[in-house]
Amino acid sequence: MITERIDPRDPAAFGEWHAVMAAATGEGREYPAIWSLAEMRVALTRDSPYAASEIWIVRTDDGQPAGFLHLHLPLLDNTSLVSADLGVLAEHRRQGYGSALAKLVEERMAHHGREIVQAMVHNPLDGAAPGRPFALAHGMKVGIVDMHRVLQVPVDNAYLESLAAEVADHHRDYQLVTWRDRCPDHLVDAYAVLEGTFLSEAPMGDLEMENEVYDAARIRFREDQALAQGRQSWVTVAIAPDGALVGQTELFIPSHDPANAYQSGTLVAAAHRGHRLGLALKARNQLELQRTETGRRVLHTWNAEQNTAMNAVNERLGFRPVELTEEWQRRI
Repeated sequence: MITERIDPRDPAAFGEWHAVMAAATGEGREYPAIWSLAEMRVALTRDSPYAASEIWIVRTDDGQPAGFLHLHLPLLDNTSLVSADLGVLAEHRRQGYGSALAKLVEERMAHHGREIVQAMVHNPLDGAAPGRPFALAHGMKVGIVDMHRVLQVPVDNAYLESLAAEVADHHRDYQLVTWRDRCPDHLVDAYAVLEGTFLSEAPMGDLEMENEVYDAARIRFREDQALAQGRQSWVTVAIAPDGALVGQTELFIPSHDPANAYQSGTLVAAAHRGHRLGLALKARNQLELQRTETGRRVLHTWNAEQNTAMNAVNERLGFRPVELTEEWQRRI
């Protein structure tokens, strides 16, 4: 077998890698969440001070693609960490290709001086994906389990408005503000501070993670990249009576994928919980999206099983479970 690093700026090589990635990642799943070729190309070719990436392919002896690897390496924070996404085409499993990719992960970690590898396994609700025994065999342990839920949108506007009205009395001293694609200049610094607390505020289980380093420049980089990828985004934030930005939620729609939409992070600062802001933010943001985007899509979201408050919010909105996503970890 042959392992080969792929240049994402090479259209033919990158197209082959993306096809293998999409096939291996989506095999057997009803609701896979896979970035389009155009989105992935931008993410992998745009120079970033915040993260680096490598992509690899493993081939049979006669040169046919058998599996893929994608490594994501944070550069400003979590610098001992590598996130690995790997998979093998169904017809080539149990022939050593996955183990070759796992060995390659260790070699690249040593090259970059990294000690922790994290990876995801997407399991059906009633069983285990092939990635689970593979992760166990390679010394990994589950750090946290997330429920993957989906919702057919658009949701009835009257229902969303009724949810917003139901919780309005709990946060009348708070202001909800929505924007599309770009945070207003007067809020961007406060928004960056809130985003930087996400990993400490959200349940992380046993995963070894530290807060990300966020400032206005990183917010603007992320926004510019999303637009370059063809993504439209809607963000709603909560502003406390003292003017502090204390909650946020984000939805985005990829223009290259007419079937799917994605719920990004939703966060309410610990000191401001109990005001029903989670449901208020998500109902308001969904309404704002539906004012301009009325096409039928599947909206995806992921939440840790122990995040009972946000799971209750998602149930009220109509999300239903479709997968259990395990986040695995190994310290090498």
